[in-house]
Amino acid sequence: MSATLTPAPPKPRPTPSKRASTALPRPPALTVDPSALIAQHAALAGPHPILVAANVVLHPHARISSLHGKVLLGEGVCVAERAVVGVQGAVVGASVGGMGAGGGVVVGNGVCIETGAVVEAGEVGEGTVVEAGGRVGRGCVVGKFCTITAASVVPPDTEIPDFTVVYGMGLRRVDTTLKERVELQEMRLLMHAKQIEVFKKLIPNNVGKWMG
Repeated sequence: MSATLTPAPPKPRPTPSKRASTALPRPPALTVDPSALIAQHAALAGPHPILVAANVVLHPHARISSLHGKVLLGEGVCVAERAVVGVQGAVVGASVGGMGAGGGVVVGNGVCIETGAVVEAGEVGEGTVVEAGGRVGRGCVVGKFCTITAASVVPPDTEIPDFTVVYGMGLRRVDTTLKERVELQEMRLLMHAKQIEVFKKLIPNNVGKWMG
């Protein structure tokens, strides 16, 4: 008479606490101005400091990463859905320079980073707009009141002078009208500030999660 085989009991599944996490940690030094708007599902993570200045707006699923260096978001910076600010992947070589040299990112006052854009630049000047799907490579220094048009790519370690429009396959032109008329520059910043006020009325604020 043959022996009856008893099936082995199933191995216990690993609990969530035992699984290796791939998420970046919360920044050890996170400074957030209480007037900022950080929507639910926006993410701020990385081992280096992150500073969020007054009236910054981070839309749902916007991501700020200090993986390779500190990130500074100036007053009134707006980061749209699925946009990313911060150097991604491994850093090789030295950057052009600027305050964000060495893997850090400094985004000037009134900068608008639209949906799906990626900004790894060392420095982005005041009033610049990175349109939807645009990408600014690591180590770049972008001047003030520039426009990176939709889906345009600025290669790493590129310097973009003030009032430059980047379009097409890396083509550039100078917005002479904006450059020569200070009132247009002021109007651009004013309209941006009004847009931020509208966002504050429409988007629930989860800033308390990131303070203290």
